[in-house]
Amino acid sequence: MSVDIEERYTALVSKFDLHVADVGQVGAVDGGLICILKEASFYVGGLVKSQGDAFRLTATDEFGNASLESCTAGKLLIKLVRIHMPDDNRFNALYTLEPYLEMAMGKVKEFGLYQLCTSWRATGPVSEVEMLMKHLNECVNQIRQSVKTKAFQARLNSYQRSSNKNYKELTGYVDALFERYSRLLVVRVDLSYSKENSKTTQAEAKQDRERLFGNARSNKLFKNMVGYIWKLEHGPVKGFHYHMMFFFDGSKVREDVTLARRVGEYWSDVVTKGRGLYFNCNANKHAYKTCGVGMIDHTQSALREALRGAVIYLTKTDLYMKLQTQGRGMGKGLSPAPKGARGRPRAVSSSRERMV
Repeated sequence: MSVDIEERYTALVSKFDLHVADVGQVGAVDGGLICILKEASFYVGGLVKSQGDAFRLTATDEFGNASLESCTAGKLLIKLVRIHMPDDNRFNALYTLEPYLEMAMGKVKEFGLYQLCTSWRATGPVSEVEMLMKHLNECVNQIRQSVKTKAFQARLNSYQRSSNKNYKELTGYVDALFERYSRLLVVRVDLSYSKENSKTTQAEAKQDRERLFGNARSNKLFKNMVGYIWKLEHGPVKGFHYHMMFFFDGSKVREDVTLARRVGEYWSDVVTKGRGLYFNCNANKHAYKTCGVGMIDHTQSALREALRGAVIYLTKTDLYMKLQTQGRGMGKGLSPAPKGARGRPRAVSSSRERMV
């Protein structure tokens, strides 16, 4: 079962939005961009489903001039072109737009509509206005036809399958942890870099993550950790950063706020040797509309549903764009052995990590 689009979008924009000294914006840091992409996606969807000409000529005036009139599809195209979509080299190098947006924005650029948009309402000689009308109508027609091709459908299926697979694997992983442990202490920490180190490369960020989980095997701080989820993201100001979710055996540990702080300090002081910053999400439970962190019993359906929302948030950006990672952009620990399995449950080993 795939996650509902509006559900994932709501999980994104309802997340708290705070500004923390020395850390900067946390929470819905990329909410503005996602809202822009959502709006553009709405217009593209309307264009694909529309029928008939997008533009037509009005009657000529006494001087033999004609004007361009926009129909329903034409109005959608105008709104799409007027959206300030990110299109700089750095963004294009980092992200891949979802297939509908990528295709439509490619057609807009191919037809040079950003340069033409100021003259769409112009009145002029019939031959010139008619040429413009045909140009714009052809752009809309190609957008409509592109989505019907086998190549586009294959790309769309691949994109959606990957996103839905990630969501199903993560929620299934959390359910498996609750099957094994009656209580989980859920810790959410955002791990990033200081302003002076915001240009940290993706390769360097990967090394830091591997160092974190590698050290965890022999660090008492993670002794009772039974699972984890991580997601690599990138922000225009923060650079590369991680959303981390750690699961601890709730029968053996408490004080989630303190534990989250210690994990964050370990990242900033030891793993990154002073280059890193962290944000303790557990210390700001009041800022969430629903709280999916802290101590959660397997019978507490409301809290487990809130935790599910937090997992949805980890896959939020895949709805409209994907970070082009060098390797995996998301990972989790191995699913725990069933309760009836022999042997004592152990903390998840990073060397046996399951990549999503």
